[in-house]
Amino acid sequence: MALVCILVALLLVAPQPPQHDTRPPTAPGKLTALRVTSTGVTLTWHASTGNAGVVAYDVYMGQSLVRSVAEPTAVVADLVAGTTYTFTVRARDSAGNVSRASNRASATVGMVRPPDFTVWGFSQSDVDGEDPQVYQFVPDVNIRAIGKWSTNGDEAEDYNFAQINRYHEKGITFIGSGTTSVIFPHDFPTPEIFDDMSTRDADGNPVPHDEFGFPIPARRGNMFNPRYREYLLGWAKLQIDGGVDGLSFDEVNAGFSGGLKWGFNGNEGFDDYALADFNRYLLAKYPAFTDADWRSRFGMTDDNIVRRDVPPSDLDRNFNYRDYLRANGWNTNPVNATNPLAPEWGRVIPNRMYADDMSFTATYLRRYWKQMVDELRAYAWHTVPYGRGRLASAPCAPRPAAAPCGLLSHPTGRAGRQILITSNGLLPYVDFNGVGMYPWNADEQTPDGRGADYVPVVNGHLNGAKSLQANYRYLKEKSRQIAGRNVPVVVFIDWPNDMMTNYLNLPLQEKKDYWQIFGAEAYANGIFPAFHLKDTVGSPTAEQLGMLGFYGTYSRFYREHANLFRHNDIASAGLRLSAGNVSASLLVQRGTGARTLHLVNHNYNLGIVPQTGFTAEVDLPSCPRGPITMVSPDFAGSKTPESSCRHGRLTLTIDRLDYYNVMSIG
Repeated sequence: MALVCILVALLLVAPQPPQHDTRPPTAPGKLTALRVTSTGVTLTWHASTGNAGVVAYDVYMGQSLVRSVAEPTAVVADLVAGTTYTFTVRARDSAGNVSRASNRASATVGMVRPPDFTVWGFSQSDVDGEDPQVYQFVPDVNIRAIGKWSTNGDEAEDYNFAQINRYHEKGITFIGSGTTSVIFPHDFPTPEIFDDMSTRDADGNPVPHDEFGFPIPARRGNMFNPRYREYLLGWAKLQIDGGVDGLSFDEVNAGFSGGLKWGFNGNEGFDDYALADFNRYLLAKYPAFTDADWRSRFGMTDDNIVRRDVPPSDLDRNFNYRDYLRANGWNTNPVNATNPLAPEWGRVIPNRMYADDMSFTATYLRRYWKQMVDELRAYAWHTVPYGRGRLASAPCAPRPAAAPCGLLSHPTGRAGRQILITSNGLLPYVDFNGVGMYPWNADEQTPDGRGADYVPVVNGHLNGAKSLQANYRYLKEKSRQIAGRNVPVVVFIDWPNDMMTNYLNLPLQEKKDYWQIFGAEAYANGIFPAFHLKDTVGSPTAEQLGMLGFYGTYSRFYREHANLFRHNDIASAGLRLSAGNVSASLLVQRGTGARTLHLVNHNYNLGIVPQTGFTAEVDLPSCPRGPITMVSPDFAGSKTPESSCRHGRLTLTIDRLDYYNVMSIG
């Protein structure tokens, strides 16, 4: 009996074999298709937990395993444009246990949605160039990845289209671009064609643009010339063939200033094509006018009067506006108050197409711009990119003879692509408005005529005490009016000009302060900043300036809280702060009605001065039902500020504001 007891005791104390963990990890949560490109999808989800540690996530497309990754994000590439895919994710632990599937997330490839972009970047290279900084920063979109300039970009072999796949592997949307107005003699086969493409003054002479300072004479292209529009469409279609996700057109309506020769007084755009269209405009606007009406209203004469029985383009027999201007002595300053036809002609504001401007130039520029946009969207829908797989038939398009067409290459041979359209400025018919920030803009009336000061600098140092809230709100509202709908507005520091020079010359910390104050203030007012990486004139890059790492760290906050910054409008509400030098805005999200309060600190003197222990009062329709959370790029995690609310008047106590705080208030 004693021996039996000893054996039992030995068995009880003997080492037991390890128990195999059979409990699977928790299912990945909130799977989301964060970004969509023309060939792929970026997925994100909440991390799983498990006793044996999560070692991998398996990404399924339908029932097929397509990726295994270690982190809670993945890019699924090489998909077919126009096709909707459904994804799920399962987690695996070190013991081989597999979790339940996550929720399903669906996305239609090729249906890129700019309203879903949160982190925007600006890095422009020549058409054969590529910027590795983009792959380190990984913005949702690069708003001008390449730029067609002069003859560089006329032929397919000029381009480095292979980089588009590298963009898509990172989940980045690739926007191509080109100048819409600057032209040079060597851009065209003959001097006669160059002259025909050029804008002209009221004496019929081509307008030089020596103010650019180029060694080769430059002019502006004439948007009223159908052959010039075909020229623009040619290089744009070439980039579509190469697989760009979108196109940005720089300076669409810039050929009307008169340049340095005419003191920028508007003496430009008076070529035969525009004059013929002006006749069409006048005939359509005043269909019942008689000869007597033309004479009394505009001072036309019997030998130079609008006629309905003569083609509008016959400027020898029909009305010739240049002759009219010369006869009245207005040919050196045609857009002046004494000219009764000047309001009919209009004054073009570069990079702006105001919705309420119904003058001739505005009306016809909108018309031709829309024709171009519509043609490019249709072309993209029926054309497949070449250079990525087996040959597939696609329609040819007007382009330089060296560019291939007819047999184009695509992994599936399917078309149906969406193409994004944008421009420099505020224009209609776009998917987002990219506004270059430069001096002499029309966004604010100032005594010196320089307009809004988007890079405020005093004595070589950042003026962080200035607020750009009013300017940003102006851009957002004007974009809504011009586009006729809510499209994203993104601002970028344009170049070459003194705003960019002032930014580049700031001390390193003040460059960072610029984005932490004025970049944050853009987000706080429902628009977006494009973080500057590179231009094409040899300025120091973000990496050379020591900014690239900062961009990556700083933008992480906006990625992690992307839902706070999308689809927002300015809410009308009373806001009161007990602290000064703070700009406050209340945003409301379209669709959900979620409200966020944004506070940007402008207490600045060669550096930010934090503010503590102040209150913010917000007038709401009703008091928030749930808890109020506060997040910031300046601290980790979230906070719950002290609050009270009575009859919709919410009072919050802000313990500390460094640069930027955001509060979700229901």
